[in-house]
Amino acid sequence: MRVNALRLRNRKPAALLRPRGAQYPRLRYAVVAVWISFLVFCLYRLTEEPFAAVAGAVVIATVALLPAYLWANGAVPGLPILPLNTLTFLWTHGLPLVVVYDEISSYDATEILFSTACVALYCVVATMVWAAVATGPVVVKRVRFYVLPRHRGFTFFLAAVCMGGLFVASEVGGWFAIDASIYGIVRSSILAFTSVAFFVLSIRLGRGELRPAQRGAFLAAAAFFVVCQISTLYLIGAIISMASALIGYTIGRGKVPWAAIAAVLLVFGFLHSGKGEMRERYWAEDSPRLSMTELPGFFSEWIVAGTRELSGSEKAFGSQPIYERVGLMHLLLFVQRQSPDVMPYLEGATYAFIPQLLVPRLIDPDKPHSHLGTAMLNVHYGIQSEEDTERTTVAWGLLNEAYANFGLAGVAGLAVFTGLLFGFAGRLTVGAPVMSLEIMFGVTVAALAIQSEFTMGVFVTVLFQSVVVLLLVTPFLELRRAGDAA
Repeated sequence: MRVNALRLRNRKPAALLRPRGAQYPRLRYAVVAVWISFLVFCLYRLTEEPFAAVAGAVVIATVALLPAYLWANGAVPGLPILPLNTLTFLWTHGLPLVVVYDEISSYDATEILFSTACVALYCVVATMVWAAVATGPVVVKRVRFYVLPRHRGFTFFLAAVCMGGLFVASEVGGWFAIDASIYGIVRSSILAFTSVAFFVLSIRLGRGELRPAQRGAFLAAAAFFVVCQISTLYLIGAIISMASALIGYTIGRGKVPWAAIAAVLLVFGFLHSGKGEMRERYWAEDSPRLSMTELPGFFSEWIVAGTRELSGSEKAFGSQPIYERVGLMHLLLFVQRQSPDVMPYLEGATYAFIPQLLVPRLIDPDKPHSHLGTAMLNVHYGIQSEEDTERTTVAWGLLNEAYANFGLAGVAGLAVFTGLLFGFAGRLTVGAPVMSLEIMFGVTVAALAIQSEFTMGVFVTVLFQSVVVLLLVTPFLELRRAGDAA
């Protein structure tokens, strides 16, 4: 009895996040360390890059990391959704200014500083709105939550991760055909809940709540899911999954797993180097479907292709470093040079069809594709022809899309929208149990917040479909008091 009493006394609380005013000191130090490291790198690049570019990169890094510092310092409670969102600007808009890019070198200091101000406007306004919403007075204190009971919660989430891996494997291997009218619903439903399960179990892993057998089962299922995603030759899905896992583990553990992050960056950097050659080989019209038994040989070929690419002995068509692949600053600079003098603003054209995207294709077979906004942007600015958009996609991101539609007013409006959404979703998670409906919703929004390449059409569509999936999960939940939710 005494042993059981000690276990209960040392047991971690059911709530995911700490109460208002509490802090994550290690994460706060990590934020400062990242900012200092970026500053040192920028100063080093000052010998190669113009002062305006270096200054712009430092400003972007500062406003991008500010929400994370506020959250880690206890100023804003709840799941750190906006901090995750603004953090992406560090590599999408800040890093490109201090790394040699042909696309950026042609812009002068005035243009670079204006683009920097545009990014800063978004981050500052979004931070202010987010903080105001998340820290506002509580009208009704939550005492009950819809919770997935702990005794079956792990099995439920583990099954979701396994189902996600099997679904992706079926896509790669062509195991069965799904009618086009319901394919999007099935795919988004499975992958949306897999994403939630991935994040929640990573939090529990970081908090040490999984038994050894559970830990091994989760890591095996997670590895299977990520490997299946990588085998599609679209690395972005696997990168987002690993990012979600690392973020969840960091929140649960309370400190940053630097070694794991470094290993993930190295692995994906290497895979990216050989991706072009592998796509040329496996995306040809006469290429057979890839079966699971062929994966060892498939990855062996990838290792050889990546080694050749890195050694410089052979360059695949269209190959580029991964840090260039995620960069979006050159598009913002390009749009600001073009609009409104050369090309008019789109004035909401990429937003107008979003309501139609929320109608299931089963009801509206002619509804547009969710990536129509991206295609419209590329065609409008002459980056791609309409035929090109059917084969490849040049990503834009929410901020660049907002500027292309309404200029600075669009950027400010986007900041208010994301600040409200991320603040509301984060506020719901304060004091919520790990496996509650509130946490599942917050995790869903957080997974979207780190998708730096989405346009609003994709963002809203995925969010809507994910919320529908969560509603379908509700019958499996139980209404419990906060203290009994474990």
